[in-house]
Amino acid sequence: MTVTVRRVEKSDHEYFAYAKSICGKATYFLYFTDDIWGAVVLHNFVEMLRRFFEKERVKLKLQDTTIQLKNEYLLSIFKEEQALEKSSVN
Repeated sequence: MTVTVRRVEKSDHEYFAYAKSICGKATYFLYFTDDIWGAVVLHNFVEMLRRFFEKERVKLKLQDTTIQLKNEYLLSIFKEEQALEKSSVN
């Protein structure tokens, strides 16, 4: 399962995260901002999906490579994701 993050149009600090259900009949959305509370709700959203769908891991990806997150806690979530990807490739 993959959670994709997109920037809200015409905003530099608001984002949507979404994931399609495994059967493809539902899409789960989250709105969050580039701050500590955004990091908390994004983390909780990913954990909720992981537990509900009983997945060992939920991938997290930025749809647009020009997204520049500023909050250190949000950045750490994506750095952790990159580290997990690298370790699973090796």
